[in-house]
Amino acid sequence: MTNRNLGFLGAALLAAGLFTPIITLPFAGSINLFNNGSNVMAIFILVLAASGAAIVLKERLRDLFWPGLAASGILLYLFAALQYRLSEMRESVRGELRGNPFAGMAENALGSIQLQWGWLVLAAGAGLLVYVGFTARKAEDVLPLSKSDNTTRSIAGLSLVLMLAAPAWDLLMRAKAEAPPPVSASPAAGTNSTTSPTPANDANGPSREEAAYIQQHLSVYDLDARYYDSMLDGHVPGVRFKIRNNGNRTLNRVTVRVVFLDANGNAIAEEDYNPVFVSQYSVSGNNTPLRPNYIWQEDANQFLVARNVPSEWQTGRARAAITDIEFGPNE
Repeated sequence: MTNRNLGFLGAALLAAGLFTPIITLPFAGSINLFNNGSNVMAIFILVLAASGAAIVLKERLRDLFWPGLAASGILLYLFAALQYRLSEMRESVRGELRGNPFAGMAENALGSIQLQWGWLVLAAGAGLLVYVGFTARKAEDVLPLSKSDNTTRSIAGLSLVLMLAAPAWDLLMRAKAEAPPPVSASPAAGTNSTTSPTPANDANGPSREEAAYIQQHLSVYDLDARYYDSMLDGHVPGVRFKIRNNGNRTLNRVTVRVVFLDANGNAIAEEDYNPVFVSQYSVSGNNTPLRPNYIWQEDANQFLVARNVPSEWQTGRARAAITDIEFGPNE
């Protein structure tokens, strides 16, 4: 393949990578970098990809080095920022929610976050642009930037401006989001202005009505307990399963307990999951209840992490049961 074709391929991969999944989030599914045009940094990368294609058309392969370098810098920043924010979120859950009944649910949700293959597409696109530009510059023995023509200096300048503007914009938006709200009138004396999540009904277990509904109308099946590969956590124990609601009630919460067994069939660990959870405190906006005759299952690219399973676990040996539910409003 000629360098010209490689240049076109790099620009195409860089643009296409914006629409490929880069991360999966609990309940929200796969997310791409473009995110319906709401990500300004993705727009910057799209501009760099279009610039790369135009540069190839103009037969100025040596200048591909600059948009490739800028795209690589933006992607490196995005990847590092994502890792840092995930680490921040985990520390926040472990610290601030210690002892909170929602802490385990939040940790399980964070554990199911996984990086996706879109990063590889984006990296390949940026890498090809850098490679073609570098090899062309080397073959043509290109002059230093200060002695280059105006077109090369313009391309380099635009690329470097976008590379620096992208993280600056992100940091500015992050600072604005974290800024404290304007001071308003103080609450009246004796009024508690702090709110906290409402604990689940019947913390000691399901009511008699709920227990009967679990036994008669709910089933958990297709349990798959094994080690999964996660780009974020490596090789970790995890589970997948389905839940069927055969009754006539809508459920706002379903708690599933998975018990892990050793080679002798002894229970050695357990994890509680809330795959169905409708609440204003949910980790995403997709608060979908489990309606009559509906089936819940995990997204094809996701699994539920089991962090506390010891090495004595016999891979594949586990059992699952629904231990608690919460009815939704009658419809």
